[in-house]
Amino acid sequence: MRIQYAQCWEDPRALEEGLSVGPGDDVVSIASGGDNTFALLLKGPRSLTAVDWNDAQIHLVELKMRAIENLGYEEFAGFVGARPSRDRSKLYKAIRGTLSEAARIYWDANPAPVARGIIHCGKFENYFRIFRRSVLPLVHGRRTVRRLLSASSAGEQLEFYNRTWNSGRWRMLFRVFFGKFLLGHLGRDPSYFRYVTLDKVADTLSGRARHALTEIPIRDNYFIEYILTGKYGRLESAPPWLRPSNFEALKRNVGRLKLVRAGLDEYLGTLPDGAVSKFNLSDIFEYMPEAEVEASLREIGRVSGPGAKLVFWTLFIPRTVPRALAGRITPSHELAERLLFEARAFFYGGFCLWNVLPAKGRFDTVHPAEYHDGGVSSPAVEPE
Repeated sequence: MRIQYAQCWEDPRALEEGLSVGPGDDVVSIASGGDNTFALLLKGPRSLTAVDWNDAQIHLVELKMRAIENLGYEEFAGFVGARPSRDRSKLYKAIRGTLSEAARIYWDANPAPVARGIIHCGKFENYFRIFRRSVLPLVHGRRTVRRLLSASSAGEQLEFYNRTWNSGRWRMLFRVFFGKFLLGHLGRDPSYFRYVTLDKVADTLSGRARHALTEIPIRDNYFIEYILTGKYGRLESAPPWLRPSNFEALKRNVGRLKLVRAGLDEYLGTLPDGAVSKFNLSDIFEYMPEAEVEASLREIGRVSGPGAKLVFWTLFIPRTVPRALAGRITPSHELAERLLFEARAFFYGGFCLWNVLPAKGRFDTVHPAEYHDGGVSSPAVEPE
């Protein structure tokens, strides 16, 4: 398998505020690139387990963990690719012996991503690299990009977007490059669109991009910065796990992180009732039929302890609390709506923050309660 995501593309601020992870929590998080798992680890939970069915993603997170544990900050930032470095191969050899056998075999066989910097090695990151090198220069030069990123207010962003950025050529090339075909084949995977019925994916993403470029403060939006430049100018404004001020806390807490190569339901099936209090589920329900979503939620309910919460994102397929589980799962609409609106990662059309009520007996008991709409749709999904 290959690495799909070398970084996480969901805003950790929404996860942090929505889940309110603290010292008494036992957290399950989809591993993906590891960034948001590390962001939650900084909150000091009692335990945190990162789960992913893709073994390459698990090997990636493990390599990041060992770099955190065994390197000083400057070496770490250079090794992962957040800063230039000529010593990545040397640093890999220094931490190689701390890796599991499976991770060591994987990375020994894949030296190129290590040499490039592992935060740049995913399929999705390569998709943005193609956009940045082959598409963006046809529309805007580096000076125009710098002017956009230096805007100091939403008003300034909106004015610059309308006057300079939102040209006819920008709209045309955006719709081509971020359409379903190229996004599916170059950025994600065609199978990820199996349940998507939306015709104009690019138009929808164009509306969301406009929201991010005109309504969300851009000066600390490291998602936009990376897409347009391929780097992080100020690491203190980078993803939380890369920030110098967080490094020592991350180094102290990283030993609490457990990695599991498995599907979510497969892993939850190994846990006793009430073992988990918080769930970061990325966007996994985007790729399941409704029956599988409900089955997963039943298993989540079984392993949830008192006060349990789960969060997840949706791209193009709204998800709601299944009718049969409406008495056991309740959405927090207002907070979820605000967190979605403020999210710096503009791709997502929905953010769900659900409370899981403790089960008296089996969680899969059907309750014919009132139907609950558990999703929040993006306020910025309309095409221009």
